[in-house]
Amino acid sequence: MYHVRSGHPGDGSRNHIEDMTKLGVTPSPATSGNPLPGALRPATTLVLLFGLTWLSSHAAVPYLPGGHLAAAGGFTLLAASLGGALAASVGLPRTTGFIVVGILSGPSLLGLLPAQSVQGLRLIDDFALALIAMLAGGELKVSVLRPRARSIAFTTLAVTGVVWIGITALVVALRPLVPFLAHLPLRAVLGVALLLGIWAANSSPDLTVAVVEEKRATGPLAEVILGVTIVKDVVVIVLFTLTLALVSPLMDPTATFSLHALQDLARELGGALAIGAAGGWVFSQYLGGEGERLRSPLATFLFAYGLVVLSAQLHVELLLTGLAAGFVIENLSPAGDRMIRGIRSVAVVIFAFFFAVAGASLDLGAVVRFGPVALAIFGARIGLTYLGARLGTGGASTAPSVRRLAWRGLISQGGVSLGLVLLIQERFPDLGQGVVALAMAVIVGNMLGGPILLGRALAAAPPGDPSPDGGAA
Repeated sequence: MYHVRSGHPGDGSRNHIEDMTKLGVTPSPATSGNPLPGALRPATTLVLLFGLTWLSSHAAVPYLPGGHLAAAGGFTLLAASLGGALAASVGLPRTTGFIVVGILSGPSLLGLLPAQSVQGLRLIDDFALALIAMLAGGELKVSVLRPRARSIAFTTLAVTGVVWIGITALVVALRPLVPFLAHLPLRAVLGVALLLGIWAANSSPDLTVAVVEEKRATGPLAEVILGVTIVKDVVVIVLFTLTLALVSPLMDPTATFSLHALQDLARELGGALAIGAAGGWVFSQYLGGEGERLRSPLATFLFAYGLVVLSAQLHVELLLTGLAAGFVIENLSPAGDRMIRGIRSVAVVIFAFFFAVAGASLDLGAVVRFGPVALAIFGARIGLTYLGARLGTGGASTAPSVRRLAWRGLISQGGVSLGLVLLIQERFPDLGQGVVALAMAVIVGNMLGGPILLGRALAAAPPGDPSPDGGAA
């Protein structure tokens, strides 16, 4: 049965109020009725904060040498918390508010967070990603997901295949409208199209986890969406790397196929899983079981920071490292609940910072340059994801609500998606800037629209939905 983790009708509102209070935002009682009065207070405060930050950035620059990063971090956290409260007061996921605030304050618009400040916040950003990945791994409970394994596998394969084929064909068809593709030979266009096709199949585990946590959602729909998103992320990373190696001769006649890329992929994926699993097991011994003395949440944060350092030093994928650690702690030790409680105690703060920085990193100029083509790819990706999800969930005989709503949870894209297109730029510098700009224009829509669609899907899932693949839902 789909339900909210709290047991009483008022608990969802109470959790929302508690989360806002943690961020220093006191919700107005009016939020329980007409949303506009409740939205007025955070909106006014946000406008004042933007104005004061703009004035101080122009007046105090000569007097604050070296203090820009600290000021940028404080502004990001406070502004994102207000944006999240504003979004929640009008019925949107708080994640949407975090991202919008980041976009508004980033270098593409108001410049309150200049490019150098956004780059400087990346270390904290990686720390937040490690915690989000651990939380995602902790949500992958084998005992809960085993009945959904067929649905997750079928949907992952169907969505990946349908989106890959459909977007590849669309990019080839749109070739005359894309400046950096228009004069390339067909074989090179096909290479770019294959890369963008598998890239478009990627979804964002971080955004999915954030919305599921915010809604406190459990049940077949949330479990299938979360499982498909995480499994598909791994599948897409593997297929993207393979495709990147295979299409090199198409895009660069002087290039030859090399096993080097496959060896690097095996090392990065295998290393990430091994480091995360081993570290997770060791850390679980420290956390102990429910009958032992509670550990400070600070220990979890130090462990997450250790994962960031190890991943950077050993050149392995941070997201997979955190996922593996969280999965092992949850499923192979009695410490899973302790870890999740520690992360959830500051989850709202983590999400606010992480997604505000992600929003500030977006290049809105790309939307202007590639608007019509990006809109076509954005719309086609939604339609293809819907088709793939319907085929996958139908083939697995899943619950009616999952068949009807699961596609909405697979639209979000985030940091992993941007990381994949940056690999294209690194491998093919001449084409890379155009590919990154086009992909960025698509990501803007997916990052803003995805959380809203997922939140609506979780809210629309009916209670008591029979689940053929796992008993009563």
